[in-house]
Amino acid sequence: MKILDIAVILVYLLIMAGMGFWFMRRNKDADAYFKAGGKLPWWVVALSIYATMFSSITFITVPAMSFAGNMSYFVLPFGVVLLAPVVVKWYLPFFRKLNLTSAYEYLEVRFNLPCRLFASAAFILFMIARTAIVTYLPALAITAVTGFDINLAILAVVAITILYCTTGGVEAVIWSDFVQSLILIGSTAVILTWAIMGSDGGMAGFISQGMEAEKFKVFDFAFDLTKPCFWVVFIGGLVANLASYTSDQCVVQRYMTTADEKGAARSILLNSVLSFINCFVFFVLGVALWTFYQAHAGALPADTKPDAVLPIFIAHELPSGISGLVLAAVAAATMSTLSSNLNSAASAITTDFYRRLWKGKNELRCGKICTVVVGILGGAFALWLANADIRNIYDQFQRFLGIFTAGLGCLFFMGIFLKRVNGFGATCGLVANYIVCFGLDQIPFAGKPHLLLYGFLGMVACLVVAPIASCLKPTSRGMSENEH
Repeated sequence: MKILDIAVILVYLLIMAGMGFWFMRRNKDADAYFKAGGKLPWWVVALSIYATMFSSITFITVPAMSFAGNMSYFVLPFGVVLLAPVVVKWYLPFFRKLNLTSAYEYLEVRFNLPCRLFASAAFILFMIARTAIVTYLPALAITAVTGFDINLAILAVVAITILYCTTGGVEAVIWSDFVQSLILIGSTAVILTWAIMGSDGGMAGFISQGMEAEKFKVFDFAFDLTKPCFWVVFIGGLVANLASYTSDQCVVQRYMTTADEKGAARSILLNSVLSFINCFVFFVLGVALWTFYQAHAGALPADTKPDAVLPIFIAHELPSGISGLVLAAVAAATMSTLSSNLNSAASAITTDFYRRLWKGKNELRCGKICTVVVGILGGAFALWLANADIRNIYDQFQRFLGIFTAGLGCLFFMGIFLKRVNGFGATCGLVANYIVCFGLDQIPFAGKPHLLLYGFLGMVACLVVAPIASCLKPTSRGMSENEH
């Protein structure tokens, strides 16, 4: 890295960290720290949701998949577009009406306390896993560029993010997401253009080589549940996005930060469009990287992991200053997603657990302490990932997503659409979901479904068990039918 690159990265990170300290003065209580007082513009919230769901996972691993294979995983974001109107019409009114700090407060109102605590704990575990993945990926990029030890890089990223998130609260997180999303969009356009122009034949060569190698292949209609064909990816993506946009505290928390429900609805719809376009561009970027390195044989080391291809391209192929800005954007995207994860996990711990034991006592301090603890646990898991033999980190993320969150999405689905499911039934369904998900993950057998289907099969188990269990014990109910 040249001095100009290093200077750009340092200035950028200092500006982002400075935003955290700037908004620190507004965090007078837990409501301001976790919900920003419900006063943020809807378009800022839309880009914040986009940046939170984007993260370094999309930036690095999505191009890696089309670089190593094809665009078959592009079916995943179809679910975002299909579900956005559903979320706006049926889910958002419930969240806004109850004025939730934690999404899982709804589960206690609708079902019972065990459902709320179980769901919140599962979400917190998923946030630790997600924190690890989004920390590991930029550390991989830093290592590829500078040669630093990846373990030291992980420790540095975690330490900076914990400091930034603990001081700023959700308002700093959302406004920094807004700035970072704009820079990420611009950086992506630069990388894509540079890779295509560096391919043999430019745009025409990029298209012809990609078509010949079937890199643009999206739809594989073979009915094989053990492979990522269209049906597997579509169903898995639909379940994952249902869980993310209806039960993920990172996203639901943002629904509460706009001035009104109309603004929140606009933010959801705009985010769905941005997410779909963004995912398409990054899959195309992976193909462009493949055609670029076909034209520059030997420029990429033979043992390079797919997840390291984009960071190496940024470091070695982009002009000085531009590469520094793009790497700063990668680091900033990581920090924004991590801070969202830490803030959301802290809000769940504080609201769902701490508040029940010590009502109204030092909730702001508890939130900050929990932010630090979750960050440390996520960093420890990231160190394990860095030293494990994992070829495709995106598959591992989808695995965690299905196991930990599909049951949560099912709980909210039953709460809103299945009026006769009660608290006892919902709890039994949730337990059945996790038995199926963990069983599929841990038990080897012939014809085992692809990992993208773990969450779907767990959700099916939940939807079968919950109504039956509700009939066996019909007296245990949350909301009355009229209240619902």
